Amino acid sequence: MQERTGLPFTEIAKRVEALIVTKGRDGSLIYTNGGILEIPAAKPHRVLDPTGCGDAYRAGLIFGLLEELDWEITGRIASLMGAIKIETHGTQNHSFSMSAFRDRFRDNFHMDF
Repeated sequence: MQERTGLPFTEIAKRVEALIVTKGRDGSLIYTNGGILEIPAAKPHRVLDPTGCGDAYRAGLIFGLLEELDWEITGRIASLMGAIKIETHGTQNHSFSMSAFRDRFRDNFHMDF
C-alpha cells in the first residue's frame, strides 16, 4: 500500500478504520483507534501447507466484522483460522465445527467469544 499510495505506513493507518499487518508465525498487528493491537499467532497442531492461509485469515476477519466483534477477538479468530488451514494440504480442505473452533480458541487465547 505504501508503494501504491506514496504515503508512509503511519499515514495510511490514520486514514482507515483498521490496518492489519500479518506476520505469519509471529502473529499480526492491528492498527486501529490510534493504537496497535498485538495479536498472537494461534498454535497449529502441525504445519503442512501454508497455501490459502491468508484467505483463511481474511475469512476470520470477515466473520468477526459481520458478528460485530471487537478487534481483539476478531484478530484472534483470524489467527486461529490461519492455524487450522495450515494443518491441511490444499487451499480449502479444512473443516471444523463451531464448538470445536470455540474450544481451540479458548485453548489458544484463554478467553471466549
